[in-house]
Amino acid sequence: IPSQPLQKMFRSLLVTLLLLPASLSFLAPVSPVNRGMNSGMKTSGSLKAMEIKDQVGVLPPLGYFDPLGLIKNGPYGTPSDNFAHYRGVEVKHGRIAMAAFLGVITQELYRFEGFLSPSANLKFSDLPNGLAGLKAMPLEGFVQMAVLVGVHEVVVKQREGRQPGDFGLGYFGVSMENGSSAQKRKLNVEIQNGRLAMLGILGMMANEQITGSILPKF
Repeated sequence: IPSQPLQKMFRSLLVTLLLLPASLSFLAPVSPVNRGMNSGMKTSGSLKAMEIKDQVGVLPPLGYFDPLGLIKNGPYGTPSDNFAHYRGVEVKHGRIAMAAFLGVITQELYRFEGFLSPSANLKFSDLPNGLAGLKAMPLEGFVQMAVLVGVHEVVVKQREGRQPGDFGLGYFGVSMENGSSAQKRKLNVEIQNGRLAMLGILGMMANEQITGSILPKF
């Protein structure tokens, strides 16, 4: 059985591996498949040609908000390529944050009674909620998460000519025409909910570190 310092080292390494795909999404060059993901985007290098104000996610009160000029000066090619990449990253992170937010709320109200590690006699209900659960998780749990994230990054790919975040998995059985007003409204709702969830899960993490409680106590 590895010593405690060695276990901590392995856990730190695996957490890094889990976060690596998300961090690389900001750095990796865009492949030809990802270029022009949004069918409403034009391949011209000018922002005017992109009709940026009509893109999904450009919503009041901020509207088009790019104070650092990442769309115009980003490293992924033309402004349309940069916009497609950063919007895809935002959608993916928003989905992860929504799942994380709901997961934290669910664990505050209910715990699965099955065994997380039968050999260690450890149940899911034995793990504390939030970031504290990482310290109690067996090494094998981190390995499983790293493998799952890695397989997802390799297998699930953006569909060419579709909106950023369209991986061909459908809309929970609902058929929506690509580029339709109904699709745009639904995608705007998803992006807004994802933005709120990112703020929410970060707020929970901060509150846990400062007060020791996941949720604020009123």
